[in-house]
Amino acid sequence: MIGYLQLLRDRVRRALGILLFDKKIPLSIQGEINHILVVRWDAKLGDSYISSFFFREIKKLPGNKKVTVITTPALASLYRDCFGVDEVIEINKRPGYGAIGKMASAIPHVDLVIHLTEGMKMKDLYLLHKLSPTNVASLDDSIGRVNVKLSRATAGMLFQDKYRYLLSLLGAKEVDQQYMIPVAGKGNVTSACDDLILINPFGSTQYKSFSHAKMVALLKTLATEFAAHRFGVLSSPATYAAAEAMVRDSSVGNVILLEGVKTIDDAIYCVQQCRAVLSVDTAIVHIAVGLEKPLVAIYPRHGETFNQWLPTSTPRVRILFSDSPGLNADMNNVDNRAVCEALASLLPVTEQAEPLAAE
Repeated sequence: MIGYLQLLRDRVRRALGILLFDKKIPLSIQGEINHILVVRWDAKLGDSYISSFFFREIKKLPGNKKVTVITTPALASLYRDCFGVDEVIEINKRPGYGAIGKMASAIPHVDLVIHLTEGMKMKDLYLLHKLSPTNVASLDDSIGRVNVKLSRATAGMLFQDKYRYLLSLLGAKEVDQQYMIPVAGKGNVTSACDDLILINPFGSTQYKSFSHAKMVALLKTLATEFAAHRFGVLSSPATYAAAEAMVRDSSVGNVILLEGVKTIDDAIYCVQQCRAVLSVDTAIVHIAVGLEKPLVAIYPRHGETFNQWLPTSTPRVRILFSDSPGLNADMNNVDNRAVCEALASLLPVTEQAEPLAAE
């Protein structure tokens, strides 16, 4: 009942936002594009890595384009220091209308706003109203102010390919889609990660994570099938206790809990140094892709629905699915034997992989 009321509230707000703030503008890109603003105030790390190549490739186009990004304080340094964005504007994940208006009034005219959301909310519409850009690119084709309509045009594409398609509209002929992942030092990590097979059982919610029982059973299977290899379980401060219990209850000698992983940079260091990665989390999946690590990525599958968040298929990537018949994801239905087979097919590849040097 609460979920239904929240959905109804969001629909009412969206309808009001369209009534108050939307404005139909001519379709297709209008005029020269010199100032691009990308809205990334959702604070999603995995999505940021997926789009990272866009910021490098846009700078290869003629015209010395300025790129501004609106994002949260937590991700500001990533966009500024790693992605090389010209200007990063920091704002809270759930800003008020006053903060949005004040921010927008300080931004010079924008030729193109890129906001790849599939459903504009009232605050998104208010931001566009205040910015009054010449062009808006979005996956929400129903909005009048969106004149670069990408939903139907990019249907069936992975999310990284949607950014490639947008670059092509801006004139790019060849696009290097290699992600930009910051090289991380050892930081807080106290465990030796070299030559480990890293396992990340935790997603952004409990539904997108392995259960305790599933992870214990999987660890026992992997430890037996790959007795000559060592496994390291990745966690965060919020999931450390759960990970510790998983490792303890598996009672196998070649599985350890990685100690001292307190930040995303610590996690990146572990991925840099490890031999291969097995993950249910999109951010870790795309970090592994960017670092060209052999990867077993596990995603929920809701019937025949296309999942646009999958990594690009390469010889180093194996994608497995966990059938999720309900509304929520259920990562516990992936077959342990399939995990073993996928990992076994990748291990010969690791002989060619060398860990990145880090301080």
